[in-house]
Amino acid sequence: MKKEFRLVGLMLMAVVSLGLVACGSDGDGDKDDGVDTTPISLLAGKEKVIQGADTISTSNKFVAYATKNTVHAWHVGEAALLVNGKKTISISVLPVYHLYDDPICEWGCDVNYVKNNQKQGTFSSKSTNDKLVYEDAGAATMLMYMFENNKLKGIGAVVSTNHTTQYTNYLLERFLMLPYYKGSETYFIGADGIELKEAKTAIVLQVYNANYLMAAYMPASDYSSSTRSAQDENEIVSRIKSVIDQLQ
Repeated sequence: MKKEFRLVGLMLMAVVSLGLVACGSDGDGDKDDGVDTTPISLLAGKEKVIQGADTISTSNKFVAYATKNTVHAWHVGEAALLVNGKKTISISVLPVYHLYDDPICEWGCDVNYVKNNQKQGTFSSKSTNDKLVYEDAGAATMLMYMFENNKLKGIGAVVSTNHTTQYTNYLLERFLMLPYYKGSETYFIGADGIELKEAKTAIVLQVYNANYLMAAYMPASDYSSSTRSAQDENEIVSRIKSVIDQLQ
């Protein structure tokens, strides 16, 4: 009998404790209890109100930033949102524009790595030991990977000027782009980060001629040095141009 009373007593204590916890929660008014932590997917340029959020901070403001209780999808990528300083929500920003698959910007990787992972386009006879050329990769007339000592150093993309508007939007979803004036020519330079030190890839976009737009991808770490970046940029751009000439 004593064992039975002891068991009932323990059960009552557990129920009372649960009741006190529930009452205490209601009394405290914990505002983030109603926050849904289901992962979020948004198209670039869209936004979403997070119900129950008083504050939102983001792990990567280049991908997504927040104002009050609203998260804004800015550039393609992944980030984490911290809501009310307590709850974490993962967010994926997805592209609207799909002109071609994002190039393999694994800087320093070897030729075989690119061959094994570049699935889009037709491998071209224009390829050599230090460059891999793929033709008709989505809307890219040509995609070229350039190597130095068997390490990926730069990537060139050639797109028809018929896609100028779409290509501009495609790049703006992936890079922070700004105009750059070099003599009488106007370029657009960009990076996949708000600051170069936070970025992995830098990009230079220019009009090659009436038929083609040309984009040169390179490591952002190279571009952070003005002298080195100028040399790398000129070399990469000249190599892209030499292949474009073969397309005429």
